[in-house]
Amino acid sequence: MIRKKSHHMKSLVVYTSTTGNTKAVAEYIAKKTDGIAVEAGNVADKDLKSYDAIVLGSQIHAGKISKGLQEFICKNSDVLDKCNVSMFVCGMFTGERGAKQLDKIAKEYGYDNTAYFVKGKKLVQTGDEIDAFIKKI
Repeated sequence: MIRKKSHHMKSLVVYTSTTGNTKAVAEYIAKKTDGIAVEAGNVADKDLKSYDAIVLGSQIHAGKISKGLQEFICKNSDVLDKCNVSMFVCGMFTGERGAKQLDKIAKEYGYDNTAYFVKGKKLVQTGDEIDAFIKKI
């Protein structure tokens, strides 16, 4: 069941972060969507179906999302398949190289609404790129 978009959505942002960029973006998205941001390893007590939107976020390394987020997706795939899921990744490549990494990950996990952010800690200061992604959630 995919829920209708609204301005007052309840979101769960599940993320992993090593340098703080993904965490900064996750917390920004949670704040803007009346949601909560939780590290992937700490989601066990959350009822995923109770959220209007689930946003997954990870740093990208060697063209892959983090092992922690991979495990979360695998463990919860049955529920996630029935939810409104979006995904963002934070990486260091701009332009075509970043776009190729995002396309590969989007195809691998089957999520249509995806975004690639560079320097997440700096992006939250203006928010423009992230706000454009949020509008599509």
